[in-house]
Amino acid sequence: MALRKSMLVARADLRMAMKVKMVKYGLVMMTAMAPIMLIGLVLLLALSAPAVVVTMITMLDPMMSPVIGIMVIVPASMISANALVGEKEQNTLEALLCTPLTNRELLIGKVLSSFIPTIALLLGSVLVTEIATNIILTSVGAEVILFPGVSSLFLLLVAGPILVAAVISVMVLISGRVKRVYEAYQSSGATVMIFLIPLVLPMMSMNNGGIVDMNLVWMSNIITLLIASVLAIVTWTLAIRRFNRDRIVSM
Repeated sequence: MALRKSMLVARADLRMAMKVKMVKYGLVMMTAMAPIMLIGLVLLLALSAPAVVVTMITMLDPMMSPVIGIMVIVPASMISANALVGEKEQNTLEALLCTPLTNRELLIGKVLSSFIPTIALLLGSVLVTEIATNIILTSVGAEVILFPGVSSLFLLLVAGPILVAAVISVMVLISGRVKRVYEAYQSSGATVMIFLIPLVLPMMSMNNGGIVDMNLVWMSNIITLLIASVLAIVTWTLAIRRFNRDRIVSM
């Protein structure tokens, strides 16, 4: 019953967020950008160097796949900002906080309104990239591979959801302290930069032949996972303790 109430809040928040043009168009553009970039890269390599396209994709995979994570996780901050801070701008926060929902039901609803669509977009981006890549490779007679590869899938599907949760928890923490949505974007945007770790570290291991040390790739992915996990645990502990409708209304 409690989850049902929270889902009602989540659906209402998502509908409200989609009415904001910046969120609606930003969501589409940010989500589509990463798959388009990666698929375009595969197509370019397949047309220009079909004989070595698989080798080149494999070499670039550790550095290109984190782009999906960055581009797709950003919408989590956009939706959650409008679900929390956006209520202040639209003068609907007081009415919502005065409903018979408990603090926990309200908090879960706010979280689900950003978490569920972001994870759906993340999975969709990965699936579209995988399918399109192999269609292109098959059309030029190359072997079928995973792109994103195994290490990248670990990063996106394990560390990604944890980082999404961390972004949302940061938004919960700052929701009572900022007055405008753009301030919330700026405050939470730094959290997404954690995905720069698996983007930059593999470049440091690249030799003259363009070969990346996969041990360093896995290490950077695990470091990213650990940092995201610690951040999510700490911020969620604080968010749960500090989320109180009466205090937010009074502020």
